[in-house]
Amino acid sequence: MVSFLVYDLSFLIIFSIFVTWFLVKTKSGLSREGIIFMYRTQWGVKAINWVGDHYKKTLHFLKYIIIAVGLFLMGIMLWMLGQTLSIYMFHPEITKIIKAPPIAPLIPYFPKLFGMESFFPPFYFTYFIIALAIVAIVHEFSHGIFMRLFKIKIKSTGLVFLGPILGAFVEEDRKEFEKKKKTEQMAVLGAGVFANLIFALIFYILYVGFFFSSFTASGYIFNSYGVEEVQIADISGVRDLGNLTRLFTTNGTYYLDEGLEFQLTENNGVFIIAYPEAPAVLAQMKGTIIQANDVKILNQEGLVEFLQNKNPGDEVKFITQTEEGQNEYVLNLGEHPKDKTKAYLGVGYATSNSGIIKSLLSKFMSFKEDSTYYTPKWDGEFVYFIYHLLWWIMVINLLVALFNMMPLGILDGGRFFYLTVLSITRSERFAKAAFKFVTWAILAVFLLLMFFWFMGIM
Repeated sequence: MVSFLVYDLSFLIIFSIFVTWFLVKTKSGLSREGIIFMYRTQWGVKAINWVGDHYKKTLHFLKYIIIAVGLFLMGIMLWMLGQTLSIYMFHPEITKIIKAPPIAPLIPYFPKLFGMESFFPPFYFTYFIIALAIVAIVHEFSHGIFMRLFKIKIKSTGLVFLGPILGAFVEEDRKEFEKKKKTEQMAVLGAGVFANLIFALIFYILYVGFFFSSFTASGYIFNSYGVEEVQIADISGVRDLGNLTRLFTTNGTYYLDEGLEFQLTENNGVFIIAYPEAPAVLAQMKGTIIQANDVKILNQEGLVEFLQNKNPGDEVKFITQTEEGQNEYVLNLGEHPKDKTKAYLGVGYATSNSGIIKSLLSKFMSFKEDSTYYTPKWDGEFVYFIYHLLWWIMVINLLVALFNMMPLGILDGGRFFYLTVLSITRSERFAKAAFKFVTWAILAVFLLLMFFWFMGIM
């Protein structure tokens, strides 16, 4: 079967050819601003005007909510910038886990390009262009209906081209816009990110609903073996077994694998973390447990229930699933370290939500068990296509909402910040100075992030 990547790359080539043809055919109607091309039309103006005219009460009610949400998102974004800088300054080892630079465009295939496939699902060009279209239309349409609400002339709508990357815009009469009340300007500026936030929530609900309707629990994912603290003073001998290192202690036998062996040379404490002797450790069991004897293992609870009905010494055939296929392990169950009457396999699941990315992803995915392996109930490839597409539309809407409220001049958050300070201080001079200071401070943070990232990968 041909990989979807082949179809996706073919679509990227065809789409790029189409964009090139469109730009050549409509070159008389294009304007160039730097490295981008803008195609101005009146598409969507009637729809914008209709919504702005028919839902005035609702839009006026939303005005102050939009401003409050904008301020909240701006605060969150500034906090995240500070947290990210702190992480790269004081934890340079982060570059061993996240190889992507901290300031990088969201481009197709980036999880594969930067070795971040354990953090993110595949990001095909198809996902990118569909998500981008939804995000841009929602964002700009929302700007437009509030322009109509406050009687700001809309000069044009249109498309923005940066290579095969498309965007949308609604062009207002700038002089009319700047004459409006500060709250009205802030509502127009914040409307786009507010709409993106709402659509992020909508697609999150669709994402969760699709998951529960299309996936079923099918196994227990273990990413670790059972561990215990071993006092260094109790170690009486060490033996290299190839893939494992055996520790002889006064309290029993323990093992270290490649991921734990560094403790023997780099540990300055009084104890190390090691695996107690267990069947899974000795067999170097890998993968997701999907079956034990003739019992289907659906999740961690299923494995625990199976082991509760077994005794130490019982022979069990386990089947695990890996990317390469299925593996069989015929093992004799051991004795539980804390209760020798109970059967023991010696597998576990370790969680780590340290870092902003992992913490956010953990919140998003909290509706399902991390240690449970899920499989589609129907056509696997199509299920995953829809599932990941919904995920990316949700995430990109959220990222655009956050990024756009950063107080930089080229973004909605730039003038939004300036108007906020102006409203509080009533001083245009102070507001301009504050905006200039924050802009340079953010640019300095960007430079520092790239500097610490570069030093980390050297």
